[in-house]
Amino acid sequence: MGFRKNGKRLRIMFMLAMFLIVTYLMGCAVTPMETHKKGMEGLTEKEYFIPKKPVDRHFIGCPWSKQFGPVEDPTASDIRIKVERSFDTMQQNFAYSVGVSLGGRGTKGANVEAGVEGGKAKKSYLEDVQIISPISLADIPFELNLPYITEALRLGNFKLKSETAVKAGVSAVVSSVKGGVKGAMEGGAGTSGEGLVVAYKLHMIDPKTYTKEDSGRITLELDKTMDFPGANLFVRSQLRVIAPGSNQPLPRNLLWACDQADAKSKDMVAAWIIELRSKDPKRKSLQIAFPAFPKIEDCQSFSDVIYSRIDPLTDKIIRQKINIAILQEELSDSLKPLKWEAQVSLVEESFNIKLVKQGDLGK
Repeated sequence: MGFRKNGKRLRIMFMLAMFLIVTYLMGCAVTPMETHKKGMEGLTEKEYFIPKKPVDRHFIGCPWSKQFGPVEDPTASDIRIKVERSFDTMQQNFAYSVGVSLGGRGTKGANVEAGVEGGKAKKSYLEDVQIISPISLADIPFELNLPYITEALRLGNFKLKSETAVKAGVSAVVSSVKGGVKGAMEGGAGTSGEGLVVAYKLHMIDPKTYTKEDSGRITLELDKTMDFPGANLFVRSQLRVIAPGSNQPLPRNLLWACDQADAKSKDMVAAWIIELRSKDPKRKSLQIAFPAFPKIEDCQSFSDVIYSRIDPLTDKIIRQKINIAILQEELSDSLKPLKWEAQVSLVEESFNIKLVKQGDLGK
């Protein structure tokens, strides 16, 4: 009788032990989907760079400094951008986590606090995650060995709290990030209301694919046309003078060589004009103007990209740069050319770009 009771107890203890073991194993089991998700979340973090002082500006096309973040060039040309809503759950959660970790809070409905899921409020903010990128990557002024911002991750209806609140704590995801300031989105077509750009994606030239052809400095004679056969480009220089009493300014479609000349373009009586005309009928001609009368100091040179595109077969960015320098120029009292000496050079480049990941900048 005692043996039966002991046997029954042993069976019960054995079944209880098996139940505990199975429960423990089930709790520790990780599905392939969860493993994939964790791997992708880690990949997302490596692909984005978090600013030290986040603001609501995309900085698309700006170089990135490891120490200072986006480095803005006030003389750089505007870059056309597009704003798209993110439908990537991992990207949404990453942006949200960074925004909250920086001390951000929502500006619609219930506020979102660090460490709080927020339920419906969180879902609403995830739907406000936006991806800002250039319409064409060929518009980015890439230079060798410099990373450039090619994408910005923005949380709509989000803003930072006070500086002291930001300093209170930052999560492990962005443990090295400190507080920032609030700014206004510039050139952010498609964005509205308050927001916070929480991360940037960077690209740089792959030096292994970079090629360059330079024509060298060539003398640019007045009223003569030069042919750059390799670039399918004609270059011609001329002096344009407004007839006395005509009250008509110089053409409005001129690209002035400096900001001072552009600001005083309505007062210009004469200009040296360098016309660039492509043999490709799809490309528009370009007229670069230098002030002839009245003269403006430090406005005798011009250097910029005049054409860029992406080759769909090779994924390479192909672009043309022109450099113009006026060495001597002088007009008579009757606005006739007395002296003219100028040089022009054409540079053609092609290259692929590569994504910059966390750790690459330290190499």
